[in-house]
Amino acid sequence: MTNNVDSNYKAIIVILNDIEKNGLYHFNRQYHDEKFFLNFIGFEKGFSHSFSEIIKKLDNFEKRDDVILFAIYSMMSYINSHLKVFEKFLKIIIDPTKLKGGFDENTTLNQILKKTCNKMQYNPKLKNAIRGLFLVDFADAVAYQQYLIQNDGYLIIYPNDETKKKQITLDELYDNSLQVRTIFCAMLDWADTTYKPKEPKAEEISDIVKKLVSQVDSLDKKLGQISH
Repeated sequence: MTNNVDSNYKAIIVILNDIEKNGLYHFNRQYHDEKFFLNFIGFEKGFSHSFSEIIKKLDNFEKRDDVILFAIYSMMSYINSHLKVFEKFLKIIIDPTKLKGGFDENTTLNQILKKTCNKMQYNPKLKNAIRGLFLVDFADAVAYQQYLIQNDGYLIIYPNDETKKKQITLDELYDNSLQVRTIFCAMLDWADTTYKPKEPKAEEISDIVKKLVSQVDSLDKKLGQISH
């Protein structure tokens, strides 16, 4: 898993650097919603505490299937909340006037990634890789409620579409939780270290995200226990 984490981290840094090199960087203060990020911080704190308590009491549950359902839904929400933060982050740093059709508050993560990749003239293979990196299909499935949670430990996205249907195990959800955290850390480091001579660095972004990174570190071991 360490190699995947490292490669995902490097991929995000490359993508963000490409955004800057292609002249797409611009700090959009109107998308810097402090309440949004504060709400996310509150979610992280609550999730970490609640999950910790549940794990401590696993053996006390008579209906283990109920715990599995809870674990799947909780990790799904944890992952999806990060994807919403990524959407917000990209809207904060990308100049909408440089993308075809621009974007607004209703633009999804899928849409802004597609517009950005098209602008940077990425080839189809690279576009698909970026979709996978940002879990775009997962994000859309949750947003449009195209999923089923099964008590045998599986999350099914797009259950009624044979071409897009995918079965995700609890272990895979855990891996996805590590993936989104890695992306999060990469975004923080990029915001902290990238020199932008024509624009002020987005200090607001890094300050907010830095708090979040320290809060999710303790989740790995707790999530790992319930995935085995």
